[in-house]
Amino acid sequence: MEYIVGVALAFGVFVFARAVGFDRDRVFYPVMLVVVASYYDLFAAMGGSREALAAEVLVTLLFVTAAVIGFKTNLWIVVAALVGHGVLDFFHGDVIANPGVPEWWPMFCLTYDVAAGALLAALLRRGVTSGVLARAGRGEASMSASCERAVPLGFRRRIRPHVDAELAASAAAWAESAAGAFRHLERAHVLGQASTLEHVRVHARMLSWALRQRDAREVVSQIFRIIGAAVLTGVKAVPEGNTGGANVSAFRPMPIPRDLAAIIASASSIAEHTAA
Repeated sequence: MEYIVGVALAFGVFVFARAVGFDRDRVFYPVMLVVVASYYDLFAAMGGSREALAAEVLVTLLFVTAAVIGFKTNLWIVVAALVGHGVLDFFHGDVIANPGVPEWWPMFCLTYDVAAGALLAALLRRGVTSGVLARAGRGEASMSASCERAVPLGFRRRIRPHVDAELAASAAAWAESAAGAFRHLERAHVLGQASTLEHVRVHARMLSWALRQRDAREVVSQIFRIIGAAVLTGVKAVPEGNTGGANVSAFRPMPIPRDLAAIIASASSIAEHTAA
């Protein structure tokens, strides 16, 4: 039942906001994200757990940061954060022990978050010129254009099979070694970090790895890095060769292994030749 109620409520809020004009300013969905993320703080306070409250506040701050960045730059970041919070809902009990969370809440919140993110994404894809996008359309369009210009035409298409190969190797290695699986994710990160979509995709897989390992430090790091990948890749503000895990600074350039450097150079040169 919580799944049905979550979807129905998200759709109801969407229709109501469109009908009365609450979404005429782009702040509507970022504020929704902040409110959704803060409920776990309330539950921790109700449950009387200081440890849970400290952990929940930290996670909430991550989503507040995403809301602010999305509001200031691109609402697609808010879409990603809403869906990301839905993913966190699914694994929440494995990551944070919060005694105040009602048993039905995570699945309700998951469906609401994902549905709300999908509805906002539909607005953005349709290029709606009134309501929530009235003051955002130009900003989203200019950022999308800058992201496309930052990567040579065809690079993402040519690099993706190599990224896919590392992701498949990671999945295959999982049964023997979680560390070995993560090493392939790091290689995928190095290969794909020049493409916004591939960069975000690899960090999403790293987040999935961290959740399966119940590694809270890596979970927090990957949420931040997903946001950073979405915002900074298109303007070439990412450190070359960085392997993408919490074990290295997000701002540290690193040497690229020779085999990966050859693949990147080949994909880039062919893409540039195609563009010419």
